[in-house]
Amino acid sequence: MKAVGQWYGYVGRIAYVDLSREEVDVRELSLEDASAFIGGIGLAAKILVEEIGDPRIDPLSPDNVLVFMTGPLTGTPVYGSGRYVVAAKSPLTMAWGEAHAGGFWGVELKKAGFDGVVVKGRASSPVYLYVHDGEVEIRDASRLWGLDTFEAYEAIRSELGDPNVRIATIGPAGERLARIACIVSDVQPYGPRVAGRTGMGAVMGSKNLKAIAVRGSGKVAVKEPRRIVSVLSRLLPLIMSYPTTQILASYGTAGEVEEFYEYGDMPAKNFTLGEFEGYRDITGQKFRERGLVVASHGCWACPVKCWKVVEVNGLRMRAPEYETVAALGSLLMIFDPEYLVKANEICNRYGMDTISAGVTIAWAIEAFEKGHLTREDTGGLELRWGDKEAVLKLLTMMGRREGLGEILSEGVRRASEIIGGGSEYAMH
Repeated sequence: MKAVGQWYGYVGRIAYVDLSREEVDVRELSLEDASAFIGGIGLAAKILVEEIGDPRIDPLSPDNVLVFMTGPLTGTPVYGSGRYVVAAKSPLTMAWGEAHAGGFWGVELKKAGFDGVVVKGRASSPVYLYVHDGEVEIRDASRLWGLDTFEAYEAIRSELGDPNVRIATIGPAGERLARIACIVSDVQPYGPRVAGRTGMGAVMGSKNLKAIAVRGSGKVAVKEPRRIVSVLSRLLPLIMSYPTTQILASYGTAGEVEEFYEYGDMPAKNFTLGEFEGYRDITGQKFRERGLVVASHGCWACPVKCWKVVEVNGLRMRAPEYETVAALGSLLMIFDPEYLVKANEICNRYGMDTISAGVTIAWAIEAFEKGHLTREDTGGLELRWGDKEAVLKLLTMMGRREGLGEILSEGVRRASEIIGGGSEYAMH
């Protein structure tokens, strides 16, 4: 944890950024807090309780606090230690909100000299943060506002002149305060990692914060590196010989689709079917069988490499995870791998949670089927089970908050309340 003058695991510093005042306050992490609130979630929870004060605040107001936090293992050689957490009061649930992502952003934050970044207030105009080797800069992001996550990544990387900078950014959905908006990091070179749940992208957008770019040259100190290496060397064969690990290594999380179906954990037709045909067509095995998988990659310090890269019509993209396959596939009665890659890309570019997006569209299709939504409501779209083009159009409308998409981007519960008669079909 900490010896005299030396942190192990933790860096020992957290950056507090007040966007309203345009101030940065770097605070030392106390040994007491590091011991009592182990890990990113624990520290984030403590900080939110301290900083928010009144739990009744509007989550999209400047009073909310957005916390990016890592844990003591992040950036160490320990397997699977590349994750970070984003926490705030959720605009989707109006309660505690947290979302997690893997990749390399959290590791780079610690290399840059910080365990976490706490964002308060609201900038008067769009900004992004540049965190690098113990420094935090608040930079103008006016020209980035309106760009999708891929475009923003390239623009920031070009501005900083650093191809290795790590960036967490929102897309148009977050800028427009869609309650299902997410935060996207590590866009390149092999497709993004996403802090998807509970509307953290909307909180970020409400602060006029487009992105946080991080770059560092430091290292995370561990007290007994040889002992860690020894333990990991014994663990590795056990991990890699485990049957589930072998499936993940070969096919990604979508390789578990058939097993999840047998468990009853593969939803279909807005959760109305327990048994259905077609699920084998959207497994990770099917993606590989059809020649779509072109590479495998892993997050920081992960030997499994479940991160699959697919190519469809010249587009290289991270393969959809199991949750995306279920939410945008079987839940909508669509069993087409190429469509799933495209739907996943739309959500990633606009910065939307694929799970919330799919669940909300599933409700909309059933509501249309039962007459609670009409073509007048949908802008002329016929919402039918299995209609790939209609779903892709809806996703774009949701990302832009246009037409019916503005309502659906509020999430399934609020959408059903706004529309009215279809509320009983809203699974939440």
